[in-house]
Amino acid sequence: MRHILIATHGRIASGLKSALKLFLNKADDITVIDAYVGEADENYERDLELFLGGMQEGDEAYIFTDIKAGSVNQKVMAALDGFDKRTVLVTNVNLPLLVGLLVEDDVKTPEEIKAMIEMAQPEVISLEELKKNHVYTTENDFF
Repeated sequence: MRHILIATHGRIASGLKSALKLFLNKADDITVIDAYVGEADENYERDLELFLGGMQEGDEAYIFTDIKAGSVNQKVMAALDGFDKRTVLVTNVNLPLLVGLLVEDDVKTPEEIKAMIEMAQPEVISLEELKKNHVYTTENDFF
């Protein structure tokens, strides 16, 4: 079984889950941790332990965090130290990467995940450069 966790500062995780529900209608099985938001500030480490503790033999977990070496990422890395189930931890998560992972239900190989990460990285771009080069000139060019 595939388990997905998005753990971020603030409400980024919930926002990504909401967008995935809108785009793919596949967000019900995604666990989110919104760290440093009210009571969640005190409970997010416990929530991480509950997520990992719910994994069975043969399960896989895809865990996404928002900032490389940020506090949430560090807590996840510490929780995974010595963890014996198959997990993939990806940081600097973005929506295109999550959509790519969820568009199909099959489990991804490490090579497929690496390729998806490489494809998602150039998605952070300045549209000002594209406008200067006349790649996009009107709103209709985006759709």
